[in-house]
Amino acid sequence: MNILILGAGGVGGYVGALLGARGGAAVSLVARGAHLEAIREKGLTVVEDEGSWNFRPEAAVADPSGLGIFDLILVTVKHTSLEESLGLIAENVGPGSVILPLLNGVEHRREILARYPDADVLEGCIYILSHIERPGVVRKKGGIFRLCWGREGFDPSEYASIRELFERALPRHKPTARIAEEQWKKYLFIASMAALTSYYGVSMDRIAREHGDELEALMGEIAALARAKGVRLEEETLRKSLEQARRVLPGAKTSMQRDLEQNKPAEIEALLGTVVREGRRLRVPTPIMERLYETLRNLQRP
Repeated sequence: MNILILGAGGVGGYVGALLGARGGAAVSLVARGAHLEAIREKGLTVVEDEGSWNFRPEAAVADPSGLGIFDLILVTVKHTSLEESLGLIAENVGPGSVILPLLNGVEHRREILARYPDADVLEGCIYILSHIERPGVVRKKGGIFRLCWGREGFDPSEYASIRELFERALPRHKPTARIAEEQWKKYLFIASMAALTSYYGVSMDRIAREHGDELEALMGEIAALARAKGVRLEEETLRKSLEQARRVLPGAKTSMQRDLEQNKPAEIEALLGTVVREGRRLRVPTPIMERLYETLRNLQRP
């Protein structure tokens, strides 16, 4: 299978390396700057708790337009660069191409279809702690890995080749026709954690210890919004998310927190703004998220 990773950072680099090294797929990576140059020179190094290994992609480019049509395109950029990045793959999407976004947030399929209305666009979410440690090196922390993918009402048997590839290459994956539920389960955790770690400037484990009541209340706002949108999030889901927050690795930060610390564009609109806007539209109160959103949004204003 011919695969393009649109955004070979912590998530895309790690997944792409697995699909190539363990799955036997022909994987090309889209990256930028010093990270791209390092991959071209030495390949992509993956560092895990058990050790490190190296992956040499079929191609490593900033612009994939000359690489032809791909069977599967994984979109793993930050939401802040999604629109720009989608413009790069116009020549890579053919009649049989499948596009699978693995971004933080819950509305990416609609955005991709607006650009490529005839494309076969699935939906997905991924649980992983990984980041670019230095140019050419992706660091994966701990044993957390779970990829959910599919589309509402879809038949997994129609995507047998992708399912078989994921079975060979990935530690854990789940094809599902109830992908919205899976996305909102993750969104419940990552949006609340991103907001609070960024607001207080502390790690995820400290949020659970020091701001547990606020975390639970914020998760309650997001769960209420999901239910208003027709997505089933039971009380058990909220309980498990709080338990997950208490079990995170000591010192672990959210990607939005790291971006703000490094003065990089952060996914404030995708992770916080969506809750505020949809809450207002559906008349679901979100006072905690509104306060956090307004504060953090002001930090990003030029």
